[in-house]
Amino acid sequence: MDNIESKQPSEGRVKAITLSKKSIIVAVAVVLVLVITAYVLTFVLPKGEYERDANNSIIDGTYKENPDLDGITWWQFILSPIMILSSTSDGATIVYVIIALMLVIGAIFAVLDESKILIYLIESMSSRFKSRKYLLIFAVSFTFMFLGSAVGMFEELIPLVPVVVMLSYAMGWDAFVGLGISILAASCGFAAGVVNPFSVGVAQTLGGLPLFSGIGPRLLMFALAYIIVSGFIFLYAKRIDKSPQKSAVFALDSVRKKEFAFNIDTFERDPQKDKAIRWFACWMLFVVVCSITAIFWHQLADYIMYITVAVYIIGGIGASLFCGIKGKRLFALLGKGSLSLVPAIVMILIAGGVRYIVTEGDIMDTILYMSINSIKGQNANVAVLLIYLVVFVFEVFIQSGSAKAFLIMPIIFDLCGLVGVHPQVAVLAFTFADGFSNMFLPSNAGLLLILGLTTVNYPKWIKWSFAMQASILAVTIGILLLAQNVIYA
Repeated sequence: MDNIESKQPSEGRVKAITLSKKSIIVAVAVVLVLVITAYVLTFVLPKGEYERDANNSIIDGTYKENPDLDGITWWQFILSPIMILSSTSDGATIVYVIIALMLVIGAIFAVLDESKILIYLIESMSSRFKSRKYLLIFAVSFTFMFLGSAVGMFEELIPLVPVVVMLSYAMGWDAFVGLGISILAASCGFAAGVVNPFSVGVAQTLGGLPLFSGIGPRLLMFALAYIIVSGFIFLYAKRIDKSPQKSAVFALDSVRKKEFAFNIDTFERDPQKDKAIRWFACWMLFVVVCSITAIFWHQLADYIMYITVAVYIIGGIGASLFCGIKGKRLFALLGKGSLSLVPAIVMILIAGGVRYIVTEGDIMDTILYMSINSIKGQNANVAVLLIYLVVFVFEVFIQSGSAKAFLIMPIIFDLCGLVGVHPQVAVLAFTFADGFSNMFLPSNAGLLLILGLTTVNYPKWIKWSFAMQASILAVTIGILLLAQNVIYA
């Protein structure tokens, strides 16, 4: 088929996980701007706080300015990337888990690279789909969207992104296609939130709504988002097939592809590698089963990320053992792989510092109070859009959907009766903003890590995906207004 890579086997190494220095530098620079902006806001905005109970939950929405609050010192600002680790907040937990996941990614993929399992997997899939390559775009994007929407997976899918990017290379495309059909699709599915336990589930529980009720608008959002994402990427892939040089990462991808030796036309099955892939796939399926179980057993949702880290270790090491990598060689590769991603930890910590600065600067509640006040007195349609905007703004400071829901949604639900917004529409606004912002805001450590693992930096990502994300934004606004004025009128 046209533009499908077909090379003779080489003795060169395959490196699915390679940090792009340029992408990391650009990401760090962008996040530093956010950190400095957050610190400036601690001088501009008044200090204040809501009254809270012993569980740190806001009591009846009572807010008071308090200039006597300690705020944040200059040395806490400087050390914020480190201080976040000493915090007891949910944000600190997320930073720890992402760092652990990142180190595991480096370790496990170093072993999988050395065992040639990854290249074998890519050759197997490419050989199977070489006569219908565009079907991959629709199949893979649907799979990732389903995992995001049905079981709330996002960070858990990060280790799979380099594999999909490799597959994109094998089919003659670029890194943008791989990112689009994997993590961007997952993010859109997460935002549609058909039965997403981490956004819809938590928000509806806080609002006293039947769990996963009002599914119609979310199914509609899923369908429209799938059409937009898969259609956009399909047209882009067709254009890249005709003129590869039009890719914004053509030069960088050309260098990257030299590390791979795809032997598609003469591909032959390897029983040992087939066993290794089945082993790894079974453990990945275990994560999916746990995530589905969490929809009904909510306590399990808090442990999904930890289970994911453990599963990648067990699945990756087990698969490598099938291919004869063990003992000192195995441990050496694990250590080397982990160290290869250590520079990205700096980026993750800096991103985490944004929330620390706003929280310790005693302006988080002030921002929430000012945001809520902007909604009061508005008509229902304007109020719906402002709720959408408020949640989007708070995504800059709080990446955890459940943590954001506990902070924002009780006050939003109290407002709904005053401005005539149906609670189900408020849940929709929260879900859309929480999910779609994952692939747009530079404060999202997961997005920065993903881009750092590819040849795509943040500005190029925004430029490439802007039209698609703008289209999805327009659709979400349309569905919110439809739900408010027709479905729940």
